[in-house]
Amino acid sequence: LLAEDDEVFNCLLGKILSITYKVVTVSNGKDAWSWLSEGNLPDLIVSDIKMPLMNGLELLENLYLSGSFKSIPVIILSGLDDHRVREKCFDFGAIAYLMKPFEPQKLLKEVEYPFKRSTIPICYKSVS
Repeated sequence: LLAEDDEVFNCLLGKILSITYKVVTVSNGKDAWSWLSEGNLPDLIVSDIKMPLMNGLELLENLYLSGSFKSIPVIILSGLDDHRVREKCFDFGAIAYLMKPFEPQKLLKEVEYPFKRSTIPICYKSVS
């Protein structure tokens, strides 16, 4: 799920991500929350921080406080270089905070990370 209010940036990121992933795009946090509330469960959310109606931090906080959406990995995109906002994002469970502008490869690397982590087999050592 990609939540970004800048139409051009939303389209560009959607095209970059859709090369590898199925991408649903929305233009604000309220639309993202509505989409989730309809029973949709994405593998990952990429969200801008500054959006109308519900910003990325509010969306992240709602996800964190919910029981069913808390475990969805979230990557925050921001043009805001504020360490307090960044800290709050990580407190609410964000896995990455990317400052705009960023290289598309950096985003792709951050998007791949949770998928690579989930495919690592768990090994148990037997106790004799």
